Amino acid sequence: MKEPQQTRTALVALGLALVVFAAFSQFKLPVVLPILLDDYRYGRVLAGGFMSIFAVFGILLSVPIGRAVAGRGALVLVMAALPIMAFGTALCLLAPESGAMMLAGRGLEGAAFAVLAIAGPALATANAAARHRALVIGLVSAWVPCGQLLAALLGPIALEAGGWQSLWVVSLLLAGLLAGWTFHALHRGPRGTTRKALSTEAHRTRWSRAQWVALLLTGGVFMLWSGQYLAYMTWLPLYLVEEQGLAMENAIGGYLIPVVLVGLFNLTTGVLLQRGWRAQRLLFGAVTVQAAIWWLLPVTGGGLGGLASLAVYGITAGIAPTCLFALTAHLVASPGETARAFGVTMTGRNLGVLGGPLLLALAVEASGGWLAGSLLFAGLTTLAVGLCMLLLHMVPRAEAGALQPSAAGQSANPSGGSVTAPGGSHPAR
Repeated sequence: MKEPQQTRTALVALGLALVVFAAFSQFKLPVVLPILLDDYRYGRVLAGGFMSIFAVFGILLSVPIGRAVAGRGALVLVMAALPIMAFGTALCLLAPESGAMMLAGRGLEGAAFAVLAIAGPALATANAAARHRALVIGLVSAWVPCGQLLAALLGPIALEAGGWQSLWVVSLLLAGLLAGWTFHALHRGPRGTTRKALSTEAHRTRWSRAQWVALLLTGGVFMLWSGQYLAYMTWLPLYLVEEQGLAMENAIGGYLIPVVLVGLFNLTTGVLLQRGWRAQRLLFGAVTVQAAIWWLLPVTGGGLGGLASLAVYGITAGIAPTCLFALTAHLVASPGETARAFGVTMTGRNLGVLGGPLLLALAVEASGGWLAGSLLFAGLTTLAVGLCMLLLHMVPRAEAGALQPSAAGQSANPSGGSVTAPGGSHPAR
């Protein structure tokens, strides 16, 4: 149960690499989606399902995975997840002309993703010393844009080298490399693991009603926010090709604008939180601006207005998830409880991932254009603004009702108190 006095850099790096790989595995699809639709004539709803299927196992398994990480350690689960990821990727390559086969392969990738999305942050933050933990949380929150950026940069190279299949081959190679790294860490890393101690503490610690309400509100915001983010990022390349008339190469360039800004402002927000800015207030501001962007999307269109819209969306989309990660860690002050808390909020995220791309596809198909989709997600993001307003009220109450953390479990607070790392203040192996 002892917190590391020095940051275990190799394990932090492995946790970050795992979660970036998870995001790459999901977001390798949008950068080649226009080509897949052209080659195999998938319907839009089925194509949206290739992204949304990632959420199914997450919805079912996020809470059990959080408990398993707390009880058994992150690396054991990762060693099981990476072969599943590789098998799903191989299945997609086997018969891409079959929508059912592609969906099955993406589903297996999604099952592995559910593990990596919790185990990666737990591994990274639990092996960071207290003085580095807020920075590591900022890095962890950049996992999605980093994975997107990797996919967007490798996508054009893969298309030139051998078609979209080359990107899936890269995914297989990365899974193999990470499996080797994980195996090495599991057998050569420090032995002070969380396997039994965390599960014992989890039975002793109960969250207050205010903590539960704040966590559920955070999960609700995560659901609505991730739904609109996944919808935006899944269909943005196709929107730029169909609606704005851009060539595929230029569409990928437009896609990169918000992706790069998301990653940059993930890190910037981490620094602001470390300096004492309140996460719930930053979250409220960011989600409010994103709702306005959706409402104004029919007006901004292309040109400078569209470019500004992409940039502002990327900035605010970098702020919001950093705050959601920080709030999840902050709302449970007891060591060993954050893996379980992330299981709760990641369930909300996965519900959004499931619904977002499908809802936008259905709206576009039903209306015959993109306007209905933008108005639908403007309304949903406005609902997220309402939940953020409730969080402004509930977070101070959750702070007052939280159990006092141990001295070893305290660190710089992104929201004003202490931050416990996902997986507790212990090396999550």
